[in-house]
Amino acid sequence: MATEAKEEVSYPFMLPLVLGTMMNPLNSTMLATALLTLCNSFKVTVGQGAILITSLYVTAMIAQPLMGRLADIFSAKKINLLGFGLVMLAALIGVFAPSFPFLILSRIMLGLGTSAAYPSAMALISKKYALEGKPVPGKVLGIIAVSAQISMVLGPVLGGLLAQWFGWRGIFFINIPWVLIALLLSRAIPDYGSAPADRSISLFKRLDVVGIIIFSAFLLSLLYVLMGDNFAPLFIIPPIALLIALILWERSQQSPFIDVRLLASNPALMLVYIRTLATTYVLYQVLYAMPQWLEAVKNFSPANTGLIMLPESAMAMLMGYLVSKSNKAFRQNLWGVLIMLATCICWLTLNTQSSVIYIFLVTLVMGTAEGINIIANQALLNKEAPLAQKGVSFGLSRTFGYLGAIISGSQIKSLFHNGVTDYSFHIIGYTVLYSCAALIILLIPLWLRLRNEAKVVA
Repeated sequence: MATEAKEEVSYPFMLPLVLGTMMNPLNSTMLATALLTLCNSFKVTVGQGAILITSLYVTAMIAQPLMGRLADIFSAKKINLLGFGLVMLAALIGVFAPSFPFLILSRIMLGLGTSAAYPSAMALISKKYALEGKPVPGKVLGIIAVSAQISMVLGPVLGGLLAQWFGWRGIFFINIPWVLIALLLSRAIPDYGSAPADRSISLFKRLDVVGIIIFSAFLLSLLYVLMGDNFAPLFIIPPIALLIALILWERSQQSPFIDVRLLASNPALMLVYIRTLATTYVLYQVLYAMPQWLEAVKNFSPANTGLIMLPESAMAMLMGYLVSKSNKAFRQNLWGVLIMLATCICWLTLNTQSSVIYIFLVTLVMGTAEGINIIANQALLNKEAPLAQKGVSFGLSRTFGYLGAIISGSQIKSLFHNGVTDYSFHIIGYTVLYSCAALIILLIPLWLRLRNEAKVVA
């Protein structure tokens, strides 16, 4: 068995890719515990300092599919290395920032640089195993997914320690040795080259610059609607108009940024993205709403809240590792959705009278659902995405994930605006329950297709 595992996973190949994919969630979460120190240093309010959080998220939301597209067109390894270079430059700007606007610039560049890692890593992994004539092992996908979860858990802890030992500059400086180590280890990654170029198409059209601009404008207008304090029906008109313009433009392109014709001809791929959005929405409701309910309703201290939520993260990592050993995508998705449904039912049973032991058990169920679903969606996307478009496909999945997180945050902000109560907490429980029902319905097409494939084989 040990020999088989070594044949499946090349750790010298995987290690620099893992270090790269950890940088985005790490930089996203490190700021959480260092934000107050940073804001005090530059004499800005925490509200003003929040732009450092949103700037990275918004940049990454647009940059993930963009970097994936570049990895598909050009060399995935070169885009991976480009990302490391941008992170290094961003870290230096952050460490030596003379004013607050320089920190904003640094965070935008961090969002751009760290966004190159995940889609280019998935493109490299897919090409490696395709050339070997093997499917990508579930364990490899699990390593990527679990490493991202580890960095999310590690981020706030590491950010607090760095801010305490070295001041706020420490959360930027840590990227420098991180990148240097990753660059050194990246020498073990082969360069699989770029996709064959159609010389009849100019580079401008190959990149589909117009499509990228329309896509970015669509996301920014949608974010304005989702993150705004006041909603009016007229606000939804610009994103709808831009979405229509994007579809019409991309349908007419020989080399589209977002291949809408592929999504139309392969609805299973589109369903993966919708599942990713719905799943991330549910998971982030858990991550955002649960701690606020524990502190406001159960009167737990932030430290105790963190301790209660920690087993949830540990369970998610454990389940992610165990589930990754299976290559049965439908079974993974089925169990993931069913356990997520159990999570929602448990959510609705929580109230002021709930004991600590019961809350602890509920968080373990939540962690189980989180770990299974992250692996399941990633495995299904790897199965459905064409080899030549792995980078942009995985990058786009991250964009849908960010949308789910933003919708979740907007709803929590609205429902908890006048305070956190059992009632408002349960309203969120019902909305995630509806999302789970939608996820079950979305599994039906996958089940029908697998049944038809089984009949053909028989």
